[in-house]
Amino acid sequence: MSTPIVIGTDVLNRDGIVYVRTKHDQFLTRSTESPVKVNAVHAEKRREINTPLLESDLDALKAVIDEYKVFFISGTATTTVKTGSMSIKLTSDTPVVYHPYKLSYHEKLKVREIVCDLKEKGIIRESQSQYASPILLVKKKDGTDRMCVDYRALNRITVKDRYPLPLIDDHIDRLGNFELFTGLDMATGFLQIPMEEESISKTAFVTPEGHFEYLKMPYGLSNSPIVYQRIINNTLRKFIDSGNVLVYVDDVLIMSMTVAEGLELLRDVLKTLTEAGFSINLSKCFFLTKEIEYLGRVVSRGQVRPSPRKVEALVNSPVPQNVKQVRQFLGLAGYFRRYIKDYSSKTACIARLTKKGVKFDWGPEQEKVRQELIACLTSEPILAIFDRTLATELHTDASSAGYGAVLIQVDKEGKKRVVAYFSKVTQGAESRYHSYELETLAVVKALQNFRHYLVGIPFKIITDCNALKSTERKKDLLPRVARWWIYLQDFDFTIEYRKGTMMPHADYLSRNPPTTNQVHNIEKPRNWAQIAQSADEETIGLIEKLRDGNLDPRQYVCQNDILYYRYTPVGENARLLCYIPKGHRLSLLRIFHDEHEHIGVEKTIDLILKHFWFPGLRQFVSKYVSHCLTCISRKRVPRAPHQPLTSWDKPDSPFNTVHADVLGPLPQSNGYKFVFVLVDAFTKFCLLYAMYKQDVTELKRVFNDAISLFGVPKLLITDRGRMFESSQFVTVITELGCDIHYITPEMHQSNGQAERYIRTVLNMIRIETSQNNSTWSNVLWKLQLVLNITKQKTTQVSPLNLLIGSEGTTPVIRSLVRDVAVERSQPNREALREMCRTRANELLKRNQERQDAYVNRDRRPPRVYKINDLVFVIKFSQSTGKLDPGMRGPYKVTKVLPSDRYELKLLSGGYGKTTQAAAEYMVPWRGEWCPDTCAAFFANDANEGDNAGPPLQPDDNSSAPAGPSSRSDDCSSAQAGHPP
Repeated sequence: MSTPIVIGTDVLNRDGIVYVRTKHDQFLTRSTESPVKVNAVHAEKRREINTPLLESDLDALKAVIDEYKVFFISGTATTTVKTGSMSIKLTSDTPVVYHPYKLSYHEKLKVREIVCDLKEKGIIRESQSQYASPILLVKKKDGTDRMCVDYRALNRITVKDRYPLPLIDDHIDRLGNFELFTGLDMATGFLQIPMEEESISKTAFVTPEGHFEYLKMPYGLSNSPIVYQRIINNTLRKFIDSGNVLVYVDDVLIMSMTVAEGLELLRDVLKTLTEAGFSINLSKCFFLTKEIEYLGRVVSRGQVRPSPRKVEALVNSPVPQNVKQVRQFLGLAGYFRRYIKDYSSKTACIARLTKKGVKFDWGPEQEKVRQELIACLTSEPILAIFDRTLATELHTDASSAGYGAVLIQVDKEGKKRVVAYFSKVTQGAESRYHSYELETLAVVKALQNFRHYLVGIPFKIITDCNALKSTERKKDLLPRVARWWIYLQDFDFTIEYRKGTMMPHADYLSRNPPTTNQVHNIEKPRNWAQIAQSADEETIGLIEKLRDGNLDPRQYVCQNDILYYRYTPVGENARLLCYIPKGHRLSLLRIFHDEHEHIGVEKTIDLILKHFWFPGLRQFVSKYVSHCLTCISRKRVPRAPHQPLTSWDKPDSPFNTVHADVLGPLPQSNGYKFVFVLVDAFTKFCLLYAMYKQDVTELKRVFNDAISLFGVPKLLITDRGRMFESSQFVTVITELGCDIHYITPEMHQSNGQAERYIRTVLNMIRIETSQNNSTWSNVLWKLQLVLNITKQKTTQVSPLNLLIGSEGTTPVIRSLVRDVAVERSQPNREALREMCRTRANELLKRNQERQDAYVNRDRRPPRVYKINDLVFVIKFSQSTGKLDPGMRGPYKVTKVLPSDRYELKLLSGGYGKTTQAAAEYMVPWRGEWCPDTCAAFFANDANEGDNAGPPLQPDDNSSAPAGPSSRSDDCSSAQAGHPP
């Protein structure tokens, strides 16, 4: 008989009672023996660390990880990030409401388990929101389930965050030559970012068993990766800026050269991340490895190739059976187009099947191309990471089907390594271009694709088109080719011709030239201004208003399908300026400011207003220049002196008075180290000559070149450089009938015309050498041209115009405006030049009076010295370093000169040579403390003591200072012949 019984817990809790249940039976046993105590040993689960380090290095790595072991987790993170949060902004107030998707019984159990886990960890909570998005389960890479909310409807009405994700290729290129790599993977990264309180309700979702909402940022929102990227970038900003850390969403890569450096960086990064609230998934991290898989690429020192797992997806892809599968195949293969030479040309026959109206027919030709693509990728072609210090070559080729290029660098051992491939199918009429035009187009397209590599460095273009090499020297270019060559001027390259047989990697065309009896009808293409204006809605609207009579025809004119603005400068005739649409104004500034030696605001505006116009030009240029990093970091501001200034009398004709100075020494350029600067005081026209060294021979050479152009000036103003004061040069100048005036030492403003140009030229040279990698002696002509064709603030005209009555332009501007320039009648140039000179003379005098009044407003007259006064002169130059004495002297005043200047003679060691100094740099000296002066001092002191009463007596407990008697003893000993 079996009878059910109920056993209470009081029975089961008695000593010795044991309840046993088997498959068929249940019973209780009782033992009278007391239980035996044993020591239980629990084995802690060992943490696997993905690293090749051994011995002491491995121990050091474990020590770093153990410092932050609380934050190395598996599963869902419970920490909350403190450096940012997520907000959801919608374009519609209508809530998103859906019924839950149907799930199987086992899926419901899994969802219930996931929801409970998220609730326990504070990631979600129950909701009463109006919003309800459905959920579904997806498989992770490791086979486990992840609950995802279908936020597609919510994403459609979400205002998109435009914070940029990093470019994958830019990240790969920055890896450089680092030896070791450490990768950190954030544990459930999105679920660590808190939601803004007002946005929590919008994340609500429904399951078959409930309604919940996220307190942390969920997966599936369109802005989630962007928000996460911004927050982690802000958290690790100092490491990213230093170049040792790369971040792509939740993947953090730490780069180092040595193990010690890598461990130190790892400790600092972990400290920053953990303090900000991030947790890390240890199982997905790797530490200090020499080869890594990063963003779909396998990277080791200086090399990058496709990830084998990415290639497997291409190898195992089925043969396409319809257009949709063709697009999927091209999308998968296109991910690796950087690693496939002539990708576009090779896949043209496959891409043709995706066009509308083309019958789908996958034949042997397509299958052959598919197998070639698979072979290219599975053989893992190794690409070199770009290095700006290595010799670079760009190999180009073109055909009617497409054009391509190979970017190659030559390493230190002389081996050529491929950096990247480029290819593209010809579009529309391009396939009908002449072979010469196709080859030029291939170069242009390749340079556009590799611009971030090639701008600012010298490189070679290798081509099998000999005509392309001669284009550099052609004058009568086709309009289309001329437009392309304007773009090429941004690069520093040389063209080298090689036969097609020597370029099998790039040459896919027959090298037979076109027949001479073939006629090509060339249609004149639209110029860049017509294209730019026709694509801009605002400009089109202005042209329509002008044609409808709703726009003032006295201000706007439309000629040759180009909108012009009629601009009338003060004292000049009206001229038509091409209207620049908004999308091209920044590019225009980069040409007129950046490409013209980063000249100032006024000069940039004047240069633009000779050819172009747009509303708000002055404010736009001012803002651009004020934010120009090159101008801020490279240009210097001089220190103003303190004593009143006395200006030179201004001449009223060109090259009457000239200012001269020498800039240098500069880094050697073609043997030159100095620049001779000569400035006309009236027109401000400057001449720049490169000099090998500072000596009389070189000075006579460049000065003779200068006077051969404009004759001998009446007065030459220079500083007291040795070559200027040499007897040979003074004799030459005197024989020429020219007077020479030397400025007072340290009074550089006396030669301010030359000094100001020196500063400007130096800034230009800095920019040319640092930004454009130019050799400064080769571009000296360009600097001189830019200075002479830009308007001077004082004269309100350019030096060239004031000198010869005509405006000039640079080659860049000439090629830019050739298509948009409007012919206009020429005025009487000679009469206009004389009017400009008269007006400039008045402006110079008025500016001189205004500047003198302004500069001298808060300045006080300096101390007045007399002949035989002793002085020291303040020393500004430091010939041997920071410990140089701050004064030169002592000097004796031998002559009083005009404008608070003095002639001085060094008391000893100067061999009687005199110099000049300004009062503001002179410090009076009363002479050495000798016995006579000492006696006179105490005699005066004694007389003052008789009239002042008894001296104060020191306290008995204090040490008394030396009184008059002790000083008298010192003086008497000195007078007796002993040294004081």
